[in-house]
Amino acid sequence: MTEYTQYYLAYLDLLGFKEIVKNRTCSEIVDIFEEINTQYVIGKSDLDNGISIPVIPSEHIMYYIMSDSICIYIRDDIEFALPVLLGLCLGFQLRMLSFSTPVLVRGSIAHGGLYSDRRVLFGPALVEAYQREDKLARYPRIIIPKHLIDDHEEKIIHTFAASGFLYMEQDGFYVINYLAFLCGQKFREHDRDNLMQYVKDTLKRVIDPSIREKYLYLEGNLNYHMNYQEGRNT
Repeated sequence: MTEYTQYYLAYLDLLGFKEIVKNRTCSEIVDIFEEINTQYVIGKSDLDNGISIPVIPSEHIMYYIMSDSICIYIRDDIEFALPVLLGLCLGFQLRMLSFSTPVLVRGSIAHGGLYSDRRVLFGPALVEAYQREDKLARYPRIIIPKHLIDDHEEKIIHTFAASGFLYMEQDGFYVINYLAFLCGQKFREHDRDNLMQYVKDTLKRVIDPSIREKYLYLEGNLNYHMNYQEGRNT
């Protein structure tokens, strides 16, 4: 009898994909999907602030792409599955911001049953992650339910939360702190400045309240992290 396997799963959505298709060339869209299809494995030296993420074999990291949605999932009996998944999500967010016109990512992480055969993907974990992303994530952020972090026994997860890699927002979800990395790493200055300009330009022309809300969230967080970095450097 076929049964579900337990996974940690990230459901990631590219925001504004209809506008991307409408306003960008076919070549630019192909470049986005080529980057999405490039599968990365987190290495121990890939993150700053003293955080070390162990390496797990690439064959244990699964990807599934559905148009503008991407699933990354790892069996929960693989050691360090959740911290590696979090690291991959951070890397994905930063990679999408490196385009000349940044691509914003919203998502959610879940733990539960999945069926996957590389061609078909379904299960309670996918439904949960999709619904949370669709109804609760709201902003360009990847949210993680509090219990997934609080109940996790691996010390590295609590190091994430204590170091600022993860932080809790007012609605009770942990969030991957990708904007802190964008603003805090010298080699990402171009991407940071490009994103700040993109946010300013968008707020000048957009009148849809739901879209403005997303960009105001970005602007507020970018200003916070920029001010924090300036304070550290003075």
